[in-house]
Amino acid sequence: MLKDDLLNEISEYLMYSAFLDNEYTVNFLAQGEYNINFLIDSKNEKYVFRVNTGSQLGIENQIKYEYDSLKALETSGVTPKVFFVDDSKGFFDYGILIMEFLEGKPLNYKKNVNNAAKIFAKIHSLDLEEVNTKHFLIEENIFSERIKESKKLLSNVLQSNKLSLEVKKMFHNFLDWAEKNKNKEKYFIENKWHVINNTEVNSHNFIISDKKSYLIDWEKPVISDPCQDLTQFLAPTTTLWKGNYILNREEKEDFFKVYTKYVKCKDNDIRERVNLYTPYLYLRALSWCAYAYLEYQNPDKDIKNMDTFEKIKEYLDIDFMNNLLKDYLHS
Repeated sequence: MLKDDLLNEISEYLMYSAFLDNEYTVNFLAQGEYNINFLIDSKNEKYVFRVNTGSQLGIENQIKYEYDSLKALETSGVTPKVFFVDDSKGFFDYGILIMEFLEGKPLNYKKNVNNAAKIFAKIHSLDLEEVNTKHFLIEENIFSERIKESKKLLSNVLQSNKLSLEVKKMFHNFLDWAEKNKNKEKYFIENKWHVINNTEVNSHNFIISDKKSYLIDWEKPVISDPCQDLTQFLAPTTTLWKGNYILNREEKEDFFKVYTKYVKCKDNDIRERVNLYTPYLYLRALSWCAYAYLEYQNPDKDIKNMDTFEKIKEYLDIDFMNNLLKDYLHS
């Protein structure tokens, strides 16, 4: 497997790099769909050695984008510090970076929603005039962007015989609905509020501890409206993904109260923003599942997480999709 091959190569790479000058061990830590992470344990210091295998944003130099993003976010105090990047692909076939290892546990939706609200508030309070944001992708027309992204993800899906006709018809109808309603995105243009969004805010991308909590995994951040992160965090497509949980109305309202208390912005009409953006978040989430479902049929795919594959199949169940979209397609 790729992670086993990389484990041996990392030790060799570190021997000749100038990053460490003392003894260390390297062990597999975790992997996502586009990254494999290893733990470097060096006496009193621990680091994450991150290997990038692909780009969801379609960026040629994905690892440099993540490195620059983490550098810009450091002043928030709630993201990992990053120390080293190698995008040459001279030793590995992949870009790599080294960042600090953060102790803690994944977010628990029953206990840590307020922790997340404070993290978002700190990140969304960063003054974009005072940090280096030149490299960030900017999304102004967030409904149009989700439609464009979803059409790209679904380009092969709608022609495939690996998904049922019923599911493909659902996607056709949803795309049609999204196109007919995209004029509502003018609200976000007329009431502009731009922040740095992570765009992948599932429970396992939070590190929660008694001392401090963090948001990690910054491979695809964008500058856009804060509703992007908040909608995704609260949506059942996210809370069910690894947490198998759905937030109730009271829990969501508590989240909003904490967020609006701590965020440094006069415009706190975040509930309406989230409400407007929700169906477009669903469109992206379900389209990615359909795209990933086909990708998992490819024997050459570098990373395969079977728990992810099972969740993908669950989300593509027609009953799940019907229930999720009932307020939009069937109202």
